Amino acid sequence: MNHEILMLKARLADNRNSLASMKLKMGSYISMIRNILDPYEPDFTELDIARASVLMQDLTRLHTDANRLKAQIRQMEKDLDG
Repeated sequence: MNHEILMLKARLADNRNSLASMKLKMGSYISMIRNILDPYEPDFTELDIARASVLMQDLTRLHTDANRLKAQIRQMEKDLDG
């Protein structure tokens, strides 16, 4: 097996681990946003919308990065199969 294939497999494994980590982080963001935006809060003006907005922006960036990483993983898998 040549050196480039080994490097690609190692990088693919790293990317898969990074994606798994992103999934955990995404779940955490979603839970925090749900806790902040409590639908049972009787006075919606008491909700910390600013904090939820910041978390939502972080979640959006994470989502974009995860989609980019998934595309890289698909390409790497295709390269290994080809």
